[in-house]
Amino acid sequence: MMQELNEHLEALRCWIDRQGDIPTLALVLSADERKQLQAVNKTIVQLTRLGVSVPEDLRNLKLRLSTKDASDTANRDVEEGIEKVEALIEQLRKLLQAARSLRDRLKATGQTAGTKKHYGVTLLELLQSGHLSTEDRLELQWLKDGPTYEGKVQPDGSVMAKTLTGWKHYASLSAAADDIADRSLNGWEHWRRINNDGSRTSLKEIRSRFMSKGADR
Repeated sequence: MMQELNEHLEALRCWIDRQGDIPTLALVLSADERKQLQAVNKTIVQLTRLGVSVPEDLRNLKLRLSTKDASDTANRDVEEGIEKVEALIEQLRKLLQAARSLRDRLKATGQTAGTKKHYGVTLLELLQSGHLSTEDRLELQWLKDGPTYEGKVQPDGSVMAKTLTGWKHYASLSAAADDIADRSLNGWEHWRRINNDGSRTSLKEIRSRFMSKGADR
């Protein structure tokens, strides 16, 4: 899927490079002017068949209308190019939807895309072992100096997070992070606990402490 996506992006970049600056759309004939041009052409054909000299004013009128009508070719070229870009964008949109659908299916089966390692540790286990508490304040941040979002662990090991639209319930840290960031994130790495002294400890570190304690038994 990624190869197909890259091919579409490359095709889009190549087309833009070939086009350069898009010219300003030129004026074309109005409906009345087009009818006038058709009438002028018909008259000139009839006069020519009869062997009658075509008046100079009539020739000039045809030239003026024909020249204006010829500018429509450039407009059509630009319109066709825009249609191609729109078609590529539509293909990219479909690929993105397919990728998100695949990601959601993987989550539903307990898997994740890529090479993420599954540790088999749940938030409920951290609560039961005392490594976390439902009173702990959690904080989500995935970009340095980016926005932060408040969260709390629920007694059943699920997560409540304060989003832009209010508090929402999520089954896991990653589900909350993915929804809030609108991208695939490892929730254990980007959620952290705000300690009493104001310092932060990532949930990944807390999970590691829990696993190390279990290994020492």
